[in-house]
Amino acid sequence: MLLSLPTWFIHLFTVTEWGAAIGLFWHYGTLIQRRELHVFAVCMMPHLIGGLLILLFHLSGDTQRVLLDLARLMTFCGSLLLLFATLTMVLNQSSRWLWRSVPIGLMVGVLVLILDNHSTILLQAANLCYLLFLLTLLLVYRSDQQLFSLLTIAGFWFLLVFVAATIFSIHIATTIQGLPSLSHNDFLHGLSESLLSLSNLLIATGVVLRIRTHGKN
Repeated sequence: MLLSLPTWFIHLFTVTEWGAAIGLFWHYGTLIQRRELHVFAVCMMPHLIGGLLILLFHLSGDTQRVLLDLARLMTFCGSLLLLFATLTMVLNQSSRWLWRSVPIGLMVGVLVLILDNHSTILLQAANLCYLLFLLTLLLVYRSDQQLFSLLTIAGFWFLLVFVAATIFSIHIATTIQGLPSLSHNDFLHGLSESLLSLSNLLIATGVVLRIRTHGKN
């Protein structure tokens, strides 16, 4: 295995945080009787599956490329579903057509994965969907501040810092140092992954604070 124990711990903690955030969103949705948050929690599941696939990919010593491709497919699906979930919150009753188009989006993702050997197009599409999700999330907060806290929104936005740091770290590891991948520079890998962990922690903490605030009312 290429990863050190500290980097493994960060990876495991990151996945655990995201899983906890899913449960917290579901619980908060139950408390305030808002089904939208139940839907949102379900839409977070593909990212959780993607995280688990990344763990398996690293467990294989980064040799099973299919696991990485499937993880990117899950990332695309997750970003697309999060976008649809927040658009539904904005559009309310006029959003049924969005969910009917989900199978089409998933089929496109699978097709791109088959045709694109390195799944880079799929990753770019996932990033675009996530950016649109972030913008829609701001619209949701503007119209209904009960659903998400500012800390949670900041956590979702902070993921962009993780993406930027990862891209920069990959450049250093592969272009400057001449390594096969970022995994071969354990320090940079762990450092960039810790930013994802921080992002997930902000998301989950924001929901916890909302739950506590609701309990005091």
